Amino acid sequence: MPLARKPVITIPPTTRIKNAAEIMVNRKVRRLPVTDPGTRRLMGILRTRDIINFLGGGDKHKIVQIKFKGNFFAAVNEPARTIMSKDVIHGTADMSVIDVVKLLLDKGVGGVPILDEADRIAGIVSERDFVSYVPATTGIPVSYYMIRHVVTAGPMLPIQEAARRMISRGFRRLPIARGRELVGMVTSMDILRYFGTGKVFGYMRSQRMDEAMAVSVQEIMTKEVLKVTPETDVGEAAGLMREKDCGGLPVVLRDELVGIITEHDLLRLLI
Repeated sequence: MPLARKPVITIPPTTRIKNAAEIMVNRKVRRLPVTDPGTRRLMGILRTRDIINFLGGGDKHKIVQIKFKGNFFAAVNEPARTIMSKDVIHGTADMSVIDVVKLLLDKGVGGVPILDEADRIAGIVSERDFVSYVPATTGIPVSYYMIRHVVTAGPMLPIQEAARRMISRGFRRLPIARGRELVGMVTSMDILRYFGTGKVFGYMRSQRMDEAMAVSVQEIMTKEVLKVTPETDVGEAAGLMREKDCGGLPVVLRDELVGIITEHDLLRLLI
């Protein structure tokens, strides 16, 4: 519990999807527990992943296509309970730090709410909370923990296709490259920010979401990307993630993308 962040930003199930996205962007959070207003018990969780799925990345987009005939303005006023994840992986207040690390690794999730004995939210823990536990120097190079087979995309890829790749592959960031040269990075939060800040409306000629999601990723990607090399110490990489508040770093050798290391990869250092 000393590690868990409190108080937790929660939303009732009736919160509109567009308002939930705005909260995520403004408060810089990737997940919002959905709680019953009366009992304060956990009902579900809304993640950036759920909203990106809804925008066009996966099966939740059928709500927009079928129920609202592609009408963006009507769809985003749906309540959060429509797209929230109901089976919530959670921790309990009596779990140790290592128990929670193992839970994140075993379930492949980036964060979990911590519940008390009455199933009420007592705190929330994410991968980012553990990065500070990594020593400044470990003697271990990034190459030991990095993901080597990196899925990339070109700068002209439509945002909707980027969303589909993230949802189908289960990752939160997509390096943008020309050949093997890294030219940018698109994250799930970049896509959410495109939607949650209202920038999306500038690309719509009608009320259809598909128009805005057909814009290329170069319009929303981060162009000045912080990088490390395979020889960079894992501790130094963790320090950069903390300092720059980012969840992953591309690994580059002689201007060529050779891997990526994320907060999730760093968890393996702690067990």
